[in-house]
Amino acid sequence: MGKIAVFAGGLGSGKSELAINFALEEAKRAAGVVLADLDMVNPFFASRDVGQVLERAGIKLFGPGGDLSFGDVPSIPAEIIALIQQENYLFIDLGGDEVGSLVMGYLSRFIKRWEEMEVFLVLNPYRPFSSELAGVSKVKQLIELAARVRITGIISNPNLVEETNLKTIIEGHRQVQEFADFLQLPVKFLCVEERFWDQLLPRYGSILKKLTLHLRPTWLQDT
Repeated sequence: MGKIAVFAGGLGSGKSELAINFALEEAKRAAGVVLADLDMVNPFFASRDVGQVLERAGIKLFGPGGDLSFGDVPSIPAEIIALIQQENYLFIDLGGDEVGSLVMGYLSRFIKRWEEMEVFLVLNPYRPFSSELAGVSKVKQLIELAARVRITGIISNPNLVEETNLKTIIEGHRQVQEFADFLQLPVKFLCVEERFWDQLLPRYGSILKKLTLHLRPTWLQDT
């Protein structure tokens, strides 16, 4: 038994953070967890700290490094294809750009466990390409056409990083819900930092998911 979960979204959506969190949570319950970083623009694979956290949790990390280059799709090694076909728990961080989607499109032909696969569109309405319906629709269309997969649900991740407050989350999630209604997709999760959990749980219930931050946004790295 296993499953595949794909986290797709534009720059600043928080999809990489979510992929890491979901993988770590699954690793507490099961062995054989694999995290594949297919984001060619901003791979988290290079982060040594994140790698150590995942390694300690028993998670196998696969991403662009060494001889591996996703720039030329046919050069994708057999290892990642084998991982897709195995009975494991595979979490994929997919870029919301054409390159990452094309890679996923190539890999999709090897997926045999479609019934066990979830493809999440991660939205942070405070970031570019997710603040307006036109941008969200464009990212969704790009992913579905190039990656050859169907989005199965939306993950709401409204935040302004260190400036996030309750109002940020409530108003941002309302906007994400409006996008989801238009796209006729369910909102599967609303992700928030632990500091907001107790205050928001009565309001949102079971869709609320606690998030631990492992990655520092690039625009804050020098601050």
